[in-house]
Amino acid sequence: MKSILTLFLILTIGLSTYAQNQNSKISIMKAENPILIINDTIIGSIDLLKKISPDKVLNLNVFKERKLGSSCLFIENEKNAGIIVANINHEFKFKSQKELNVFFGLNEKNDIYVNGYLIENKNQNISSESIIGIELIKADNFRLKKPVLNIEVE
Repeated sequence: MKSILTLFLILTIGLSTYAQNQNSKISIMKAENPILIINDTIIGSIDLLKKISPDKVLNLNVFKERKLGSSCLFIENEKNAGIIVANINHEFKFKSQKELNVFFGLNEKNDIYVNGYLIENKNQNISSESIIGIELIKADNFRLKKPVLNIEVE
């Protein structure tokens, strides 16, 4: 009888502590493809290379172990598929970090993450064709001091 009561008590305490956490969603990014950086100013998905003709690609460098940023928002997603840096003579549609922050009602200088990695260069833009999801992450005073956007690219 004591073991049943103990088991019931442990389950009740365990479930009640989980029930009080309103932000119990775990964010795991699915970054399997490398991230493309075009002309050092535009961040996008590798699929952008398929949409342009090969003669417009001037230079292409693949960095298998390089990460987009030094700070990662999701600890469980610190592995990545690398970075491709390209010089391309083509016009791409993009959104600046300032535009995205203002659109979501944030301070225009707030940090923006791409696939969980902090964009350290505030002059870099994000290809609007590559965006598949945008998540507004609220400040929790533990990991983040102010709200940020996490842009998911393919």
